[in-house]
Amino acid sequence: MASLTLSHVRKVYPNGVVAVEDFDLSVKEHEFLVLVGPSGCGKSTTLRMVAGLEEISSGTISIGDRIVNDLPPKDRDIAMVFQNYALYPHMTVRENMAFGLRLRHTPKAEIARRIDEAADTLGLTPLLERLPKQLSGGQRQRVALGRAIVRQPKVFLFDEPLSNLDAKMRVEMREEIHRLHLRLNATILYVTHDQTEAMTLGDRIVVMEGGHIRQAADPITLYNEPENLFAAGFIGTPPMNFLEVVSDGQGRFVSPAGTLLPPAGLFPSLPKGRRVLFGVRPENLIAETVPTAEPGTLAATADIIEQMGAEAYVHFRVAEARMTARTAPDWPIRHGDLRHIRPAYIHTHLFDPESGRRLD
Repeated sequence: MASLTLSHVRKVYPNGVVAVEDFDLSVKEHEFLVLVGPSGCGKSTTLRMVAGLEEISSGTISIGDRIVNDLPPKDRDIAMVFQNYALYPHMTVRENMAFGLRLRHTPKAEIARRIDEAADTLGLTPLLERLPKQLSGGQRQRVALGRAIVRQPKVFLFDEPLSNLDAKMRVEMREEIHRLHLRLNATILYVTHDQTEAMTLGDRIVVMEGGHIRQAADPITLYNEPENLFAAGFIGTPPMNFLEVVSDGQGRFVSPAGTLLPPAGLFPSLPKGRRVLFGVRPENLIAETVPTAEPGTLAATADIIEQMGAEAYVHFRVAEARMTARTAPDWPIRHGDLRHIRPAYIHTHLFDPESGRRLD
């Protein structure tokens, strides 16, 4: 395995569209790093530049201590797993897994050994003589994984490999990829739009927007200490709640639904009239059991209640805003009920609405 370094990488298409801007990142040897973001943020373009499937406009890409900017994909010592499996339909599972090794003139005995080991790891041994059309989606993705494993590359690249699977199979394959990383101790660059995949798989997560890195951190840091509005709102299910408030100059924040009373010193002193966005995650929005107003609470009307089995999501109307609280599944509330919700202030954040920067 090897490290992967992208230094000030930029991608501009001939029509002038900037897909990736000044991408500067190092993936450590054996690290599982996830690129996550909405469609069009540049994450797949970044992966394809690493693979050599897209030319870079400027900057350098290094695998280990070798700059690979001008090397074709076959010479970069990478293996890529695609969203659509990319299997040869006329070849058996065994032949698909062996194809890349044969192109490299690997000895037949070594090919057989590697295929048998990978097939045993991925539960593919009974399927080795089948064609792709005889396999389920999950089995095809396992074959794609096996084909990458037998290459024994320096870096594994995954381009949204679970997107075409149903919910149950996505969970199973996510666990499979996690176990695979633990066993191989591989260097992995993984692209997804699914934050659950990012949070559960990544040693480190890079949140992208508009071709830029918005934050790079381990999952817990990213969740608890988002650096900006975009990272805070993108990570988390349901997403973080945001409420526009105005500082009264004395450490309190006023909104049409009530006045927020954070503990002294929790937030920086802001001048009177300063407009900010107050952020709180659903699990840190405490719904009071009695519909009475108390200092520091917000008047809220229950709108939609989503039962999830182990918990419930209650979507409130808070003045002109919408806020979601995570509650016990048996909490007595119905559509239209008035409640007063209290943030757990120690777990809240302030953001500048113009720059998006976190203020606390």
